[in-house]
Amino acid sequence: AWGLGTFVGIPPLALFTLSFAERWDAIRHDLELFFALGNRKRLKARLLAEGERLAGEVERLAEEYRPKLDASVAR
Repeated sequence: AWGLGTFVGIPPLALFTLSFAERWDAIRHDLELFFALGNRKRLKARLLAEGERLAGEVERLAEEYRPKLDASVAR
């Protein structure tokens, strides 16, 4: 009787354990991401500042190379 009970009980327990482990991995990943990035407001502000910095850099490079491009097109 014990053997039959064990044989019948092990597969559902194994599936439950697998499901729990997968959920825990997803929760752990979400927690790591949350603490790495901080809250969304701070992340949004940081990304906007970085975008403005990059846009300024692109504008500076465009101004630097525009005369060279205009001269090469005029030839």
